[in-house]
Amino acid sequence: MDTISKIGRYRIDGWLASGAMGDVYRGFDPVINRPVAIKILRRELARGDDAQTWLQRFQREARAAGRHSHPNIVTILDFGEEDGAPFLAMEYIEGRSLDRLLKEAGRFPHDRGVPMVLQILDALGFAHAHGVIHRDIKPSNILVMDGGQVKVADFGIARIEASELTITGDVLGTPAYMAPEQLWGAPIDHRADLFAAGVVLFEVLTGVKPFRGKSVTEMIALMQTRGPEDLLAHAPDAPPALRDVSARALAFDPERRFATAAEFSRALIAARPADSAPQPVALAPDETVAAPAPIPPPERVSPAEAGSPSADLLAEIERDLARIIGPVARVAVRRALKSSSGVEQLHLRLAAHIDDANERSGFLHRGQKRVDALAASRPPPPPTSAPHPPPVEASEKLPAALPPDILSRIEANLTRFIGPIARVLVRQQLSKSTSVIDLYSELANYIPDMRDRAAFLKSRPFA
Repeated sequence: MDTISKIGRYRIDGWLASGAMGDVYRGFDPVINRPVAIKILRRELARGDDAQTWLQRFQREARAAGRHSHPNIVTILDFGEEDGAPFLAMEYIEGRSLDRLLKEAGRFPHDRGVPMVLQILDALGFAHAHGVIHRDIKPSNILVMDGGQVKVADFGIARIEASELTITGDVLGTPAYMAPEQLWGAPIDHRADLFAAGVVLFEVLTGVKPFRGKSVTEMIALMQTRGPEDLLAHAPDAPPALRDVSARALAFDPERRFATAAEFSRALIAARPADSAPQPVALAPDETVAAPAPIPPPERVSPAEAGSPSADLLAEIERDLARIIGPVARVAVRRALKSSSGVEQLHLRLAAHIDDANERSGFLHRGQKRVDALAASRPPPPPTSAPHPPPVEASEKLPAALPPDILSRIEANLTRFIGPIARVLVRQQLSKSTSVIDLYSELANYIPDMRDRAAFLKSRPFA
């Protein structure tokens, strides 16, 4: 590999890793005075008569990928090109790849392995809701930080690949983690990512891969005729229910797999013992890896708006959820609490574990009452001067009273996803929203599943 000291405005401090798409270096951004990871893509990606068009599309897609944020996704900070070589600047992540951790540990007990996969599925659910298929989920693309937080890397590259850009002579993805339809070159959808996550789950818990053929043809034959190896034969300490979850995730027919990352997550949570708690993965003090960075964490509801739950309130929420999903509610609450900034967001995350629409809407309705009670118990904040909101397009302004047929359509659209409580929520939000876009955006927050949320937003009646 070439020895370089600078690319664009970034200083290169050392090499970190190589992959099919290019090399990753540790870098430094003098403008913002912080370390970054620099991925320099292979020059042959941009060769040929259409090189300029390729670079323009790459730049557009890289910037689009950087606009989305999720705590379990590494983010793209910048794009550039120098001497025909495109490069990406990404946040520098301290941690180690899951691939390296598996080589050292062999495998993880379920109380460490399952929380890792749940975070991977959170990242995939978010990406799929934005129309992005990763296509190359594997341990080397998964970073584990001290304390156990997981970051999925190379989503920016995945988005570029999704633009129908091709790499001559390369197979996108790594065969051991690819779904059968991906191995034989058929069209794929988000379920190929869920299959790959199933392979990662199996490997994390057992230390081996579920399909160990000597060739792609043999692997496809194993997938079709035998299915995955017995998870419990390699991990006898794992809860038996995990074997069924793994088998479904690795089904040969995409229609038999989990339909969404959220469904996969719910099955994993339900399969774990009720007293199971996530265990941190400790890293040695000197172990660091740079990687494509976490897309900045998503916007959170501030504690002033949502309220931080007290121990008594948490116990009440846990009892409420346990009446619906059983003892696993304890684990679900504790896990959701780590990624929630307040009571409202906590209820939205927990509602994803409730399959029945009526029970889910009832749980959300009770959650809204708790949020309102918290808000009523706090003194009003001091007045502050705020910037004027941007002008709203005339076609998007919210009428003083929406026509009954439009209001009914909005209620019906929301009811499909959260049940009868939709009517109450629509009327509550009407007085707070300034436009139809604003109304739909706020109502979408009550829909736990990412894909359902995206479908609801697309149903907006005013174009």
